[in-house]
This record gives sequence, C-alpha cells and structure tokens, in this order.
Amino acid sequence: MDFVSNQKPQIDEMLLEIGVAEIEDLFDAIPQSLKITPPIDDDGLSESEGLQLMQQLSNKNTYQHFDNYLGAGAYEHYIPALVDAITSRSEFLTSYTPYQAEASQGMLQAIYEYQEAVCALTGLDVSNASLYDGASACAEALLMAMRVQKGRSEILLSPTLHPNYRAVIEQYLGSHSVKLITIPHTSSWNIDSTALNALINEQTIAVIVQSPNFLGLIENISTMTPAIKAKGALLIMVANPLSYGIYASAGELGADIAVGDCQPFGLPLHFGGPYVGYLACRKEFIRQMPGRFVGETIDTEGKRGFVLTLQAREQHIRREKATSNICTNQALAALASLIAIAWYGKNGINELAETNFSRSCYLQEKLGNLPGITLLSNGQHFNEFALSFGAPFQEVQEHFRAHQIEPGIALGNFEITLSDYFLIAVTETKSKAQLDRYIEIAGKLRDLRPHLT
Repeated sequence: MDFVSNQKPQIDEMLLEIGVAEIEDLFDAIPQSLKITPPIDDDGLSESEGLQLMQQLSNKNTYQHFDNYLGAGAYEHYIPALVDAITSRSEFLTSYTPYQAEASQGMLQAIYEYQEAVCALTGLDVSNASLYDGASACAEALLMAMRVQKGRSEILLSPTLHPNYRAVIEQYLGSHSVKLITIPHTSSWNIDSTALNALINEQTIAVIVQSPNFLGLIENISTMTPAIKAKGALLIMVANPLSYGIYASAGELGADIAVGDCQPFGLPLHFGGPYVGYLACRKEFIRQMPGRFVGETIDTEGKRGFVLTLQAREQHIRREKATSNICTNQALAALASLIAIAWYGKNGINELAETNFSRSCYLQEKLGNLPGITLLSNGQHFNEFALSFGAPFQEVQEHFRAHQIEPGIALGNFEITLSDYFLIAVTETKSKAQLDRYIEIAGKLRDLRPHLT
C-alpha cells in the first residue's frame, strides 16, 4: 500500500489545532525509559531503497502453483479488469452495504441495473437487490413459498441439491412445521420423475430442483413442470447463472422462483466469499419476496430516479412482523457481478457458456476413454462432471498434486455415497494444453499403480 507521510507544515497545523507545542508532548504519560530514540534525518533507508529491500525480501517467498479443477459452487473464472476498476472507486467501495433509504442515486441505480440483469438471465419478471449467497437464497425462496402456500406442509428437495445449500435450508426450516422430503434419483443421478409424480400432492408447497445439479448434470425440468403445476405446487429452480447462456432459462422452464449464486460473474475465489445470491420470481409473488428492492420513478422535475420500494416498515423495524429478517444486500458483490455481465453482454455470455461446456466435454470424453476410469453418468452436463479413477481418493490426489494439479473435489467429503469419485470443474480459464496435461497425468496414474485392475 502506498503511503505519503505528513510533512512539517501539516504537523504544525495539527499541533496548533489541538493546542500542543510538540509531538513528543503527546507521549508525556509514557516513562522516558520506555521511549526509543527517534531516528535522525540521515538514519535508515530512503523510500526507493526501502521498496527495493521489501522487494528482495518478498522474492524469497515461494509457493506451489496448482492448476485448479475445483468447483461445486465456487468456480475459477476470468474477471475483466473493469470490475476492479469500478468497484474500487470510493463512491461504491465505501457504501458497499447501504442500509438506509437515503442511499445515493448512483448506488440505487447500480442495484436496479443488477435486478434487471438477473431478470434477463432468469427470464422471470422481478428480482430483489441480491441476498448473501446461493444457499441463503434457496432457504429464503422456500420461506417465501411457505407464505404463498399457506395451509400446505411438504417440500420436495432434489436428491442432488448442493449439500451445503441443503444444510442451510434445514437450519432455516428446522423450527417450522414443514416436512422436507428428498426425491429419489435414477441410476444416472438425475431426478426420478416417476417417483416425483408419486410424491407430489395437495400438501406440496414447492419442489426445489437444481440444474445443473451438484454433480453438474442437467435435469429435464420441462417434463416435471406439468405434474408440479397440476398439484398447485411452486417450482423453485436453482442454477449457476452462467448456464443460462446455453440452456433454457428458469422462466422458459416454468419455474415460479429462480435462485442461485452470481459468483461465476466477477467474483474471485476468496476462501469462500463474499458471494452474492440472486432471487427472481413471477410478478404475482413480489409481495412475498425477501430482501430489498429498488424501483425506477420520476422526480418532481420529471427526471429519472431510483428509490427503495415495496417494503413495509416492519421489514426494517418490527422484525417479528417482517417478510424476512434479511433487510440488506450484497451491494458491492452484486455490482461486481453486474459489471461482468454487462462487460460480456448477451452474446458474450452465450460464448462464455459454450466455452465452459465444450472444454468440460473435451476433458470428460478423453478421460472416459482411459482404462480404469468410470464416469458417474453419461447424462448432459454443463461445466463439471463426476468420475472415479479406480483408486482411493488419497492416492489420486497425491499423484496429481505431485504434478501441480488440483484434480477436483472428493465427493466423499459430502453426504453422498460416492467416496472415490471426483467432481471436476472446467471453465474458460483452462487451455487445451492444460486439459491435455491433465489427461496425460491421469494416464500415468495407471502406469504408476500396477495393482489397479
């Protein structure tokens, strides 16, 4: 961090203002024996010499660099330089979580444009100003569905909903009189539509489906929608927003509420956050939406303006009467996602999604052709897939890490009965050369492990 120290004129002015003759007078309470003699003008290093010394010291720091194939909701994507350039401006950085209705017009407009971007991606009518992350967005969507569907008592959960999202849902709904039911899956790890049809009834509040699901597979939601609607239940779709670049939007699939995390757009992998959850819905449910909303209006001079809207006083003050206890939003993270979405544009998002899809398909196909490797499913996927290398997770991980590759996430770390399977994520940050190297190292695993069958 650059630092410019105060010079004598500034120091004298501050001392005069507080009524002190010398800086040393501020430390009279400290015994003289504890004070260190201040350096003289010729003591120490100059600014440039000091920077050179620090650079020499920092050059001694070394670390291993790994090609990253981790995913499961947190993905390594290219972040346009424009994102940091704008979000680091003081106008946004110092007001990253505006609490009051008196938020500046600039921040309100940024949030409004974020809402518009989410609506464009999801194909739904309205969006809120963002939530903390995808997990809390899922839970808030279910609370919203419970308010809409009063008198009903069951919620059906996708069997391959992200385990962390499921844990947050269970925490949110643990004190409510509602039954959470997991839908069975097929042998290919997609929702069993026959089982879904048997489970759904007049007590079903909502069906929450993730697509791409936790294992990267695309669910055939369009075939589920008629049965869900016939029983009057709501359809909540959880999705990586980038997948909308090549797959049908939530609105096109008949979803009533769409949720997820905008992390793939403009947000880096900062040890798990901060992220930004999105939530959009059909117009008729807007009064039950959680969080904040920014609306567009006209002021007394006929100029375009933006205001916080559609929230009762209870949302901020009488919390026990509130629609939701979330009354703020991830404004700075939402702005970063908005900038990235705008930077790519409609065509750019399509191309980015296609790149993720094609590169993951390439790696999946090549790995699937290697002996000893078992793909979890041949179903359609987006940018990640699951497979087993035919060896214990620890052996495989050590082998890849010896070649500076983080091969993927061990599914055995989650409550899924796939202990030796890896979830491998591929984004646009991986070149063909990197993918070919991954394939090469995977091939060597069998040579180094002759006991494998």
